[in-house]
Amino acid sequence: MVNYILITGVSTGIGRDALRLLHSKGYHIFGSVRQEEEAKKLTQAYPERFTPLVFDVQDHKAVAEAAKIVFQNCSALFGLINNAGVAIPGPLEHLTEEAFERQLDINVKAVRRITNLFLPLLGAHPEFNGTPGRIINISSVSGLFSSPFNGAYSISKHALESMTDVYRRELRRYDIKVIAIEPGPIKTNIWQKNLNSLEQFSETDYYDVLQNANKIIENAEKSAFPVTKISTLIFKCLTLKNPKTRYIVHKNKLVFKLLAFYLPDKLVDWFIHKTLSKGDKHRPI
Repeated sequence: MVNYILITGVSTGIGRDALRLLHSKGYHIFGSVRQEEEAKKLTQAYPERFTPLVFDVQDHKAVAEAAKIVFQNCSALFGLINNAGVAIPGPLEHLTEEAFERQLDINVKAVRRITNLFLPLLGAHPEFNGTPGRIINISSVSGLFSSPFNGAYSISKHALESMTDVYRRELRRYDIKVIAIEPGPIKTNIWQKNLNSLEQFSETDYYDVLQNANKIIENAEKSAFPVTKISTLIFKCLTLKNPKTRYIVHKNKLVFKLLAFYLPDKLVDWFIHKTLSKGDKHRPI
């Protein structure tokens, strides 16, 4: 018997590697991509046990049409991995309303829309008689710790953390486990896409700090975990009998926990100010 998993955003990064690993474990993967061309490439790479779903998570109609394909081809989902996301850095004061809303829509609202669509296949239905599925939300340490100049991203991930908790508590009646994975720097292109993007803020009072952005991103990449670490953790969350509710993935986990949860706010504010000024230690996520 083949188990079915749905992953959003499988064209690159965490989603792509999760597709690779979970497919190798024998699962049938429904994977979302935004372009038909990418769907064709992935279908050639995975001619069996892979079904591409072509949609942008912001396109409600396209998502609903793709959902029909899933419902027609399986009666239950073993897992839903909400991976699709976007990061658009910049000072909150100067970030455009469109950029701010886009991050909230993709990183938060779309997760709710997609999760609700597939809840019946995960076990939240009176006639469901299979094994309840699991929901894994790919969050970030930015959902626990608010980074300046990545404010919209941090806000969206804080909201996703809250959404994960709410779903976990509401869906307990169905025995659907809901888990957050919270990566720090990972070797993907989510931040590489933002190299030189902060030049648009060159006329603002923040530019003296933002000039270090490229160096910050490059240094974060050097110490980042390989993407396989997250894929392996996703598999663990899907298969452990009693997974944790959240997993922090960070090379300096103890230091991060101190900064995020224990040290006084004013001390952390001072530390961030000093490291941003140097531009050689601060991590964008």
